[in-house]
Amino acid sequence: MSPNCKRPPSHPTDPWSVPVPVGPAGFTALHERHAECAVQVDLGRIGPFGFSARPARESELLFADLQTNADGNISRRLGSGRAGFYAGKYLKGVGRTPLAANWCHPTDRYHSSGHLLPSAAAREYLVSCYLEELGAGDTLVACEGLLLAPLPPEAEQYVESIFAGRDPRQLAQVDRRLQAISVKDAGFARLSNFVWAFSQWRGGAPFVVELFLRMARYLGSPFQPEALPGDVSPEALAERLERAIERLVHHFERFFQAGVYWGSFHNNFTADGRFLDLETPTVMGGPFIGILAPAGKLPESVDPAGSRIFVGCEVLQCLGQVRTFLAFLIDRLEWLGRNDWDGGELERRFLRDTAEALRTRFPPSHWLHDVSALTEKLTAALVSTLALPPGAAEELRALVEAQCRVMLNVEPRHAEVVRLVPVKMPLANPEPIFPVVVGVPRFLEGLVGQTRAGRIFNAALGQVDGAGEVATALHALREAEASIRSSAREQRTDYGVPDIPSPSGRGTG
Repeated sequence: MSPNCKRPPSHPTDPWSVPVPVGPAGFTALHERHAECAVQVDLGRIGPFGFSARPARESELLFADLQTNADGNISRRLGSGRAGFYAGKYLKGVGRTPLAANWCHPTDRYHSSGHLLPSAAAREYLVSCYLEELGAGDTLVACEGLLLAPLPPEAEQYVESIFAGRDPRQLAQVDRRLQAISVKDAGFARLSNFVWAFSQWRGGAPFVVELFLRMARYLGSPFQPEALPGDVSPEALAERLERAIERLVHHFERFFQAGVYWGSFHNNFTADGRFLDLETPTVMGGPFIGILAPAGKLPESVDPAGSRIFVGCEVLQCLGQVRTFLAFLIDRLEWLGRNDWDGGELERRFLRDTAEALRTRFPPSHWLHDVSALTEKLTAALVSTLALPPGAAEELRALVEAQCRVMLNVEPRHAEVVRLVPVKMPLANPEPIFPVVVGVPRFLEGLVGQTRAGRIFNAALGQVDGAGEVATALHALREAEASIRSSAREQRTDYGVPDIPSPSGRGTG
């Protein structure tokens, strides 16, 4: 769905890769080219003992990736518990991998199930189609297709139990009757993969060379030349990380212009700055700043220095994770540079030099750490997109500064609460049985809203939700894709821009 990647697929020899046996499964692909992706985990093929029969060919293996977050982790989630790399693709919904150590956790039933809800797969696919049609397919690891299969009758009760506390009668028909596998291109890593690798240090020159070469490759854009061993130096690694962070911020600027809010951000973007987990988007179709809240729970006002992140400022949630990763990496490299006695002095010197290069590249005055610089960077992008009058621009800057101070853990200045105005717009549930409403700051009333393309996107999702059989669901998906692509093309044509919708043509109806 996006331009052809020059980077090869994620490799089974990545140090965080765990081989998982798979076998054929009765899924039907939306696109025939993905028929080979109709597989599911078959842990029984591992066997209870080493002399038991086990798969011998890579074609029988999926590779799940171990993950550790630098900021916080969820009990017994060791990595991709329902996903992995297979045949050059990243498949989600293939069943429980060995990394689903939460498989019997009573309060983590969805992520421990191995299951992908069809409505979630549809959102992943259709938001990828929408962004691709707007010329922004390079901002994410796009979902290029999906597969569906009937859900066993006895599984419906389990699916209902995932949403404890919500009315099960509101669960969409497609989620009651079907299950899904989503398909994305391989060739990426998360920052959490590197945290795992640096935490599970093996030492020695071969490990150091291979790990840092992979780091250089995965930090680089997938559309730039492949990093070679001679390209890996402390300064080059630091520069690649900075470019990846800049790329991440730029991608969020384009999400803002396209009116896409992802909803869930923790560990959900790649090391090179693309967004990855696309299950819970809310699509307005044009620039939007405000608060997204459960239906019936929209507050009248919000303290911008509180814990709520405004739509439009959500990149701060990702930048907070990047800052934590950077702090972890520098500390870990310095410790290893003094204590890695499995390596030689040359390797230890390289580790220390890399830590120093990172400190030099990201000093306290860097926009990633400085409130004023970060505020100006984010505000400039928002104001230029919205073309706000001066008074509204100043109020927006104050809001962004308060949000930046929260992320940077800097003592907030006194800020006036932001009064919210409810805005009626048709929005599909970003996740099952979870209707949402939106409100905008009073100073932006009438300046942001939903476009026709946004309304069509949300209506199209509703069409898919009502399907109860594989054939009808796939038909509904194709119709939804056609209407979404058509409206996005019209939006691009009407605004006369090559990439993303012009703010001057935003709709408020």
